[in-house]
Amino acid sequence: MEPKILVSVILPVYNAEKYLEKCLTSICRQTLKNIEIIAINDGSSDQSLMILRKFAAEDGRITVFDIPNGGVSKARNLGIEHANGQYVTFVDADDWIEVTMLQELYLACRLTGSNIAKCDLYWQETTGSRQLNYSSHDYCTVSAVDCLNQLFTEIGERHFGFASCKLYLKAFLDKHALRFDEDMSFAEDTVFITRAVIKNQAICYVPKQLYYYNVGNQNSLTRGTNINVRQKYDVLYEKLKIELEISGVYNEVKNSFLNYQFEGLLVILHRIQTSRVRQDIKIEIQSFLKRYPDLLKVKLINRNVKQLLFFRLVKMNWLNLSSTLIYVNLKKNKII
Repeated sequence: MEPKILVSVILPVYNAEKYLEKCLTSICRQTLKNIEIIAINDGSSDQSLMILRKFAAEDGRITVFDIPNGGVSKARNLGIEHANGQYVTFVDADDWIEVTMLQELYLACRLTGSNIAKCDLYWQETTGSRQLNYSSHDYCTVSAVDCLNQLFTEIGERHFGFASCKLYLKAFLDKHALRFDEDMSFAEDTVFITRAVIKNQAICYVPKQLYYYNVGNQNSLTRGTNINVRQKYDVLYEKLKIELEISGVYNEVKNSFLNYQFEGLLVILHRIQTSRVRQDIKIEIQSFLKRYPDLLKVKLINRNVKQLLFFRLVKMNWLNLSSTLIYVNLKKNKII
């Protein structure tokens, strides 16, 4: 009798030849052996498919799907549909994981009865990643409201907003028809996690860094393009607000959600070309506040002094050279 598959690892791949061998090796060497690896080559034009087939020939737990390019959401959904494991997890092809990650998250779910378990990550940049200090490595349960508050306000090693670095009970995903929105090509992880957390009402938190997130690579399926960034944020905010309102938690997480909107405004401004920065920043701020007037009521969380000063000037409607110069200084120093 074949051993039961405990975890299905879903691995969407798009032009990831530079990192793919390291990623696959980290998955194949997991201490939890009863796993399957569902790799979806999403129309790669490099040697990714060849690398996948080479690993599949050496490890019978790997299944390779080769499909035309359709985006990360479509690839992940295909993986979910073909998953045979009790649990599923998602790994980006340019990231890698600790050899104990699947075993740690699996045990956390089994011991606590949670449908979702989450660990922290290493925020891999050229300068390295911060090692977090924990008072305890004991598993704990985090409520949906606390999860959402952290999701909308935290970045870096404890970031809640990634579909990766988590384990999900497959039956739970199927019961609630939890899938990635294939119409979205931006921040689809955030919508998926929001829906999952609300349906589950809590997650199990494993206070360890077990996932390596490769910040430097911009070719990953999960990285959005710069085209129509404002429109993408509008779609994102609308979907998230609907989910929060329907579930009845919007008022409890409203300030955190407004912080998330403020972060979006900073990103949008950051991508404006410097040749026309003064006028374009003024127009974009006015347009953003017209659509999201509640943003002026936000109590900012986890912000540096320059960002706080910039927001204060915006609240004062001081959209002139002074606020522009402060923003340009923000941009120059890569604070956003």
